[in-house]
Amino acid sequence: MLFKLKAEPVSILIMQVYMPTSEYDDDEVEKLYDTIEEILEEDGKGDTNIILGDWNSVFGDEPYRNTVGSHGLGRWNHRGQMLIEFCERNGRIFTNTWFKMPKR
Repeated sequence: MLFKLKAEPVSILIMQVYMPTSEYDDDEVEKLYDTIEEILEEDGKGDTNIILGDWNSVFGDEPYRNTVGSHGLGRWNHRGQMLIEFCERNGRIFTNTWFKMPKR
């Protein structure tokens, strides 16, 4: 789902995604990342972009550069690495890992 709020001084593009689960091949996940990047390129230039959703990725509690904070859950997995690569390619950070939350 995607919507764009026309605002001043910049518009805001908000995207809600649900990434495929581990039952799907990495090719399916990469296709969705490619689609997200196309949308950001076509519709998100010059705007504030917010991407929300269930990424079906795990980072663990190890910070990584300025992309992932130290408050992730679980153990790092391959899909977590894919998300980090997406964030780095597109100048994004994974914000919920920067805030301490109760362990679930």
